[in-house]
Amino acid sequence: MPEKGKRKRIIVISLLAFVCLVLAAVLVLAKYSNAIVKSGIESALGKDFSIGSIELKWGSVEVSNLVMKNKAGREIVKAENLIVKANFMSLLRKEYIISSVLVKNPYMYVEVDEKGNLASPVFPTDEKKTGKEKKKEEGKKKEGKKADIPAAAPVVFKKIVVVGGSVDYLDRKSPRPPVLTKVRDINLEMNDITVPFADNFTRYIVTASVPAEHGKASVKSDGKIRPRNKDLECKATVRGLDITHFKPYLHTSESASVARGFLDLDITAKIVSNRINAPGKAVIKDLEFKSGQGLGSKFMGVPVSLVVSFLKEKGGQIPVDFVISGDLDSPKFNITEDFKRKLAIGIAAKLGFSIIDVGKSVFGVGTEGTQKTGEGVMGIGGGLKKIFGK
Repeated sequence: MPEKGKRKRIIVISLLAFVCLVLAAVLVLAKYSNAIVKSGIESALGKDFSIGSIELKWGSVEVSNLVMKNKAGREIVKAENLIVKANFMSLLRKEYIISSVLVKNPYMYVEVDEKGNLASPVFPTDEKKTGKEKKKEEGKKKEGKKADIPAAAPVVFKKIVVVGGSVDYLDRKSPRPPVLTKVRDINLEMNDITVPFADNFTRYIVTASVPAEHGKASVKSDGKIRPRNKDLECKATVRGLDITHFKPYLHTSESASVARGFLDLDITAKIVSNRINAPGKAVIKDLEFKSGQGLGSKFMGVPVSLVVSFLKEKGGQIPVDFVISGDLDSPKFNITEDFKRKLAIGIAAKLGFSIIDVGKSVFGVGTEGTQKTGEGVMGIGGGLKKIFGK
């Protein structure tokens, strides 16, 4: 055999051997990846995290039974499956493109304490690091800035899908007693998210349900959000929300006890520079009160007798237009309280009741304060058209 032919044969055999070794390495890694990666990730995340299994495939990673617990041992974040698919060719363009992220049956427990601070979930921090270690890291960051070290390549998520999600939300701040609201059947899709956040809008659509004693409400919202500065444009609809579940938010010393009632909502919201402007329409329907109400009993500051009479005349419904408007950065502004205020004023206007009396009844303010609340009031239908401000 000529010398040139021998060299070609040796090269081919060597390449085949190399390919075989790589394939063998991949097979070994795939076989033992669950133990290797699982152990490494759990060690990095901390003892509060656990992972059932991890499967590595070409272009994708699948994680099952991801669980995070709080200090008391309660599961506060978990997901049945997490599937991530990546576009490896994007590495040639100095960026990381995640083709899709699919999260199946996730659950999250969210709790707000009496001061309005997020009590759960609380994610691990670097609190265990000593002061010297933290100073050392800060020094490295400063040095990096001085040396103009290039920023890490952005990560682009082309699609994020959540299927069958659940959230338990415990609010200890606003109502008395605290209210636990369950949100179920959460299905979410978001497109084109860049991390670090870029100055572009991300489109989303989400549907969910809110089960309660008297039925299950449906929730739907779609729109776009700019994660970098939290600007938002969206539409949202709620149908059949059980009012009795949210009675603690409406309760005052004069409040009538609601036996049954539902709320429909249609809202178009816009947030720019942390200021919200959200006009909408609410329809209260099928409202019933428990027997034995006193003469002074009121619903949202309006005497029950007026409410019952209006419902009989209008087919069991009270439609109310409102506008939620304010500065989200202001500690004096609260969306829940603002919505409650606008809803109460709208009901009063519909029923021809004094706005000042509503203010005294619902918000505990005097004549001067209530007049200020009503300064932005201009007739809608037979009463208010727009309500701005707090």
